[in-house]
Amino acid sequence: MRGVFRRAGMLAVVAVLAFAGTVLADSIAADGDVASGPQNVIDLETVAPGATITRNVTMTLFCSGLRHVDPGQVVTLSQAGVTVPAAGGSVSATSTTVGPVPAGWANDTAGIAGCAGPMSIDSATPSVVTIVAPTTPGLDYLFSVTYGRTLTPVGVSDGSSVTGFTIVTFSLDVEDADTTAPVLAGMPGDLALVTSDPGGVVLDYPLPTATDDRDPAPTVVCDPAPGEVASVGTTFVVCTATDAAGNTSSASFTATVHLASVIWEAPIQAGGASVTRGRSLPVKARAELDGVPLRGPASLEVWSCAARSTGPVHTAATDWQTDPERWMAVLDTSGLAVGCHVVTLVRDGLALGSFGLDVVEPPVPQASSSRGNRANRAD
Repeated sequence: MRGVFRRAGMLAVVAVLAFAGTVLADSIAADGDVASGPQNVIDLETVAPGATITRNVTMTLFCSGLRHVDPGQVVTLSQAGVTVPAAGGSVSATSTTVGPVPAGWANDTAGIAGCAGPMSIDSATPSVVTIVAPTTPGLDYLFSVTYGRTLTPVGVSDGSSVTGFTIVTFSLDVEDADTTAPVLAGMPGDLALVTSDPGGVVLDYPLPTATDDRDPAPTVVCDPAPGEVASVGTTFVVCTATDAAGNTSSASFTATVHLASVIWEAPIQAGGASVTRGRSLPVKARAELDGVPLRGPASLEVWSCAARSTGPVHTAATDWQTDPERWMAVLDTSGLAVGCHVVTLVRDGLALGSFGLDVVEPPVPQASSSRGNRANRAD
């Protein structure tokens, strides 16, 4: 919104001056923008210091008043004068023509005559206006071109057949070019992921953020994005920040996806295991990572199904048995709550595989019957 209100006032004054005077004859208006109808005041918005801007300006001849261009005449419009701001810069315009005027145009050969209805003619080619902006940053710089007119061939009352002036004015702001790239922050570190799916694993990581010296909200995109699948192996994730001026900065991290398999031995079944709280559960497992059998230190982590985000509720060390080659642990369930749990085999910080564990309440002892009590007393 900077300079909007001041600029609106200045452009209004220019518009009034351009259309001043009583319309007693035909008029020629300039149209230098994409809006509907003639617009002789054009806002070029913000440009860089010393920038060169070109704009096509169409000229339109309107039948109006009581004196008119004669049928068959051609109006040539050429640069007659220019206005540039004190800060410098330049403006120039090529010539253009309107006509020949059609035979149905209002004819004032016999004296003044009104128009039979709305009539207008556009120039076949535009006048090309070239502006070189000042090198000094500033607001509301105004550049104007005044067009002179000649009519050929000579006709009736040529001096009074077109009224007023044809002036086109351009307003622009000058700002230093934005060449500073945004700055990325919060880039994820390299990821090591494990899956049992040969097709890969869905990426889950937080997007980084970006700041910029001019753009309050530069965009950040990463490829592949969170939610996309990364194949087994190493994938380079590239994150790019872009500001409103098109400046970019990029950074990357790796997502290495390992293919793991774990074989759980009895009493762990395919559907997991169920154990009475307080009893110990023997856990035996073999594992491979990227097709290579694993050995050495490992641990079992027990997670609550209802609170996976809070971390494991229990961790148990495992013993590596060389004969047969497998891990063995005895899982004490006395400290676990009744309900659903997930038991995960972890080695070198990588979760290799899991099984579901259902911890149930111990059976409630049955009370002896009164008859049995009497029998016992009789004994």
